[in-house]
Amino acid sequence: MFRKNRHFSQRPLRRFRSSASASLRQGARQSGSGFSEILLFGLVLFALILLVLDKTNNRQLTQLRSHALDAAAPLLELAKVPAGYIQRSLDRVQSFYELNRKLTRLQEENRRLRSMKWNMDRLEQSNARLKALLNSAEDAPLKFVTGRVIAGNPSLFGRHMLVNVGQRNGIQSGYAVINAQGFIGRTVETGQRTSRILLLTDKASRVPVVIGKQAVRAMAIGTGTALPKIAFLPLNTPIYEGDYVFTSGHGGELPGGLPIGVVKKIGQEYRIALAATQPDTEYVSVLYFDHPDLAENRP
Repeated sequence: MFRKNRHFSQRPLRRFRSSASASLRQGARQSGSGFSEILLFGLVLFALILLVLDKTNNRQLTQLRSHALDAAAPLLELAKVPAGYIQRSLDRVQSFYELNRKLTRLQEENRRLRSMKWNMDRLEQSNARLKALLNSAEDAPLKFVTGRVIAGNPSLFGRHMLVNVGQRNGIQSGYAVINAQGFIGRTVETGQRTSRILLLTDKASRVPVVIGKQAVRAMAIGTGTALPKIAFLPLNTPIYEGDYVFTSGHGGELPGGLPIGVVKKIGQEYRIALAATQPDTEYVSVLYFDHPDLAENRP
């Protein structure tokens, strides 16, 4: 009986202690929050005072700010050291990844070029065997002279060029003229220092050509526009848009195999989209090509 009463008397004491500690903690929190509010208010007030003094151009404040900047300068310099190191490290990592990407691309290009070289070597060997079987003669490499275009006449009725090479350079009438993209025309008049070129686009131009993989023979005729037409096609001969067009060399006036352009169909008519465009032409090369039979008839 005595023990039960003792325990009964201790319960209110424990409740009192717990409530007292809770009230103390709550008071500490309130006092801490009050101190924080006072500190925040003080900082805001100090900042406002500094702003007002700065607007008034206070000399003491300016000097104080200068001293503060001077004192902070070494710290800023020290802070820049790890930042610069980190930036240089990032630049090195980025350069490494960039070099790795370039290396991967170069390795891929190297593999592709080696494959192309292997195919070219195989084709050269096959070509050599075929030439040996046919007992064909090698074509002599063409010589050429390069001149600068000094005048042009891209009118509707005539398309000509004047270049600064002529008879003193060994140029004669009828020589083929090319630029970096392909065949553009032939020489029609030659002086000592200049030559006039009749372009493929001129209405007076007639050039024998071969078209596509089937080597279809035809004639490229100038129309006065940028698209010469294809004429004299054999009956029922298939040619397709995008087929390549080359000089055929038939007639012996021009060398064969000079690139002209590709087939373009406009309505029911076949035209040639030229590989060599006149606006891109500043320098041209004149090929020395004389067919043996034609050379005998030259003056």
